[in-house]
Amino acid sequence: MKKQFGLIGLGNFGRRVLEEMLLTDVEILIIDKDEELIEQYKNRVEAAYVADALKEEAISKIVPATIDGVIIDLVDKIEVSILVTNYLKKHGVRHIVATAETDEHGEILELVGATQIVFPNKEAARRITPTLISSTLFNYFPIGSGLAMAEVEVPSKYHSKTVVEANLRREAEINVIAIRSHDGDHFGFFGPDYLFQPEDVLLIVGEQHSVNRFSGAPEQRAPQPDKDSTESRKAMITKVQAAASGNKGSLSGFSIRSKIRRFLGWGR
Repeated sequence: MKKQFGLIGLGNFGRRVLEEMLLTDVEILIIDKDEELIEQYKNRVEAAYVADALKEEAISKIVPATIDGVIIDLVDKIEVSILVTNYLKKHGVRHIVATAETDEHGEILELVGATQIVFPNKEAARRITPTLISSTLFNYFPIGSGLAMAEVEVPSKYHSKTVVEANLRREAEINVIAIRSHDGDHFGFFGPDYLFQPEDVLLIVGEQHSVNRFSGAPEQRAPQPDKDSTESRKAMITKVQAAASGNKGSLSGFSIRSKIRRFLGWGR
């Protein structure tokens, strides 16, 4: 049986995920208010609906509770993304991926049921910044828990050394996964006697500080938290938690909608 996935909101991120999913053997359901977008994809997916995601009854009718996962791309509609996430949680959807613009938005999404949070803008910035700073770093992929994968031109100090002689795991605290040789177009596996040459590119993985040091990128400084904004965020999260418990663990309907708007300063 094929896996089934839903996409609610076809923003830039949602459309990119959809295009990637269309290359795989899965069944896809899409929901968006934009009729033109739905028209564009309706013949390429199993089900497509022009619908208002704010209507809980529409979500419960359209999205099967047994679906393998739902991606919510409503990052520019914070209130709607929070409500839709909770609707799906109440409906019994087990895996809910939601996009968020800020840490506060992400925390609330987790609170109301999201199982995975994606920060498209933040993650794009984390990937591109090291490549701008380092002239030998071509691609950079943060992979969570302080780890990163990167494509790095081999530093000159290792030229004409074999993999064994360089011993990068010990010397640089990184692991080399594959190598694109100076005269090649693709990454490939290598033996212990491979001789590093100028313009060889290594696919490496390691802790972010080790990858940065190996590539010549400066160490990233830890951001200094603003005490007032941190306390404000904690207070806001506590209030939303209180709203949730006040609804017996269920954030639903216009009651929680108005509470979220009031707590986050969006008016009534």
